[in-house]
Amino acid sequence: MNPIILYYSRSGKTEKLARRISDDLKCEMLIVEPEKAYGNYLSAVIRVIREKSKQPPPGFITGIPDLASYDVVFLGFPIWASDMPVFFAEFVNQCDLQGKTIIPFATFGRTDISCAANTLARICKGAEIKLPFNYGMSKKDDYNNWIGDLQ
Repeated sequence: MNPIILYYSRSGKTEKLARRISDDLKCEMLIVEPEKAYGNYLSAVIRVIREKSKQPPPGFITGIPDLASYDVVFLGFPIWASDMPVFFAEFVNQCDLQGKTIIPFATFGRTDISCAANTLARICKGAEIKLPFNYGMSKKDDYNNWIGDLQ
């Protein structure tokens, strides 16, 4: 397995989880940054709700990486308003994920990764999505079992 982690973290929770995965699997990480930073949690959620119907989608400043040498791509993101941030989804949509294994992990307050699964299925064309991981107030998957399944 030759993995890379692509992630976004506003509060640091998703980044903390990304670093843990990176340390355990000895893989590279790339933070995906929005064009315009998100503010506090409440303003971020309000903005995300508005961005769901905005065209064109919000931009990002991180360059699209060449993923040719990776077979596994971890995607880490917060869940806001039941889904991943729109700018992150747009970034992932522009990545060449054909033939890759996608392993999503999400941090959240109330809504787990299951709602983002539809978005992932739509934007990860030609990839296989496996072993999603949840970490939130209402549901915490067992990290040690999950990482053991990956190894």
